[in-house]
Amino acid sequence: MPRLAESRGNLPACPPPVIAPAAGSAALASPWLAASAHLMPRGSGLTVPRLDGIATEQQLWDGEQVAARVGLAFLRAEIADAGDWAAAKRNPFQFLKIALDRWVAADGKSRIDEQFRLNLTLSTGLESHCAMGADAPAQASRLFLTVEPNAAGYVVLGPTLRMLEAAHPRLPATFAHLFLGALNRWVRVYDHRDAQERVETLREWYESDPECEMIELPDIDHATPRSMKRRALSERALSRMLARIRNRTARRLIEQAVELDRLSRRAERPVVDEEVGALVMDCGEPLPSLLAVFDPHDAIEGCFDEDYLGIPRIPVSSTEGQDHGGG
Repeated sequence: MPRLAESRGNLPACPPPVIAPAAGSAALASPWLAASAHLMPRGSGLTVPRLDGIATEQQLWDGEQVAARVGLAFLRAEIADAGDWAAAKRNPFQFLKIALDRWVAADGKSRIDEQFRLNLTLSTGLESHCAMGADAPAQASRLFLTVEPNAAGYVVLGPTLRMLEAAHPRLPATFAHLFLGALNRWVRVYDHRDAQERVETLREWYESDPECEMIELPDIDHATPRSMKRRALSERALSRMLARIRNRTARRLIEQAVELDRLSRRAERPVVDEEVGALVMDCGEPLPSLLAVFDPHDAIEGCFDEDYLGIPRIPVSSTEGQDHGGG
């Protein structure tokens, strides 16, 4: 019977192949198996990757380069502090907000919040304020610091004016001129003059329409006290009279109005050039920060409600109590 595995002749014996173990590896039990170091690198397998030194959060902002340049300007002007960068978590916009919040807080924010509800905005454009669509790409060549109210302060002047009239006939007009004028230099005040202007505009519209001849318009002149139609005292005349006012409350109110007028003139209002004027041309009038009436629910308040429907009003408290002009 033939043999399937029979060999003929004298052939030299061949030893089985042996793969040498890698340096540092234990000897293998079987010479036919490869060392594990050749199959799997040391330290791999189920080891959890480490992220030491790698940022776990990446942030991207539109206009961050502009914000960075503005932040540098804030640092040079000592409005911002270098320590705010860590508090802002390296967010340039948050860095600016922290700086602005601290700057406003240091300049009487808490006292302003007692009477007014204002929003302070730093931006590179005015398009969003003028309902003209989205703002253009941010540029640091020009910045706008805008103050807008989300509610109007509300003050009733009638009781105060009547008290002042008892001290001198021309004190009511003088007080209103100082008080309202000082505020109007920086925020808009809606008073009897705005209401009268609105009525005159409506009258011109209705006169051109025969169907509107019977429409009755608010009587602002009747709602305005006669003391307000007198001429205000000059600065020199007021200073001579002030010491002779016997009513201490009246004298204190006049002194505070004079001080408010002085403070409002201490800083210069920014000049609006032709280019900026063209930008704000279509924005309309600023929203009023204060509504000044002579009596609750008078014709002036009615005109305000027609002009600015939906704007809430916040009563302005009086330093002398509600019996002397409180809201």
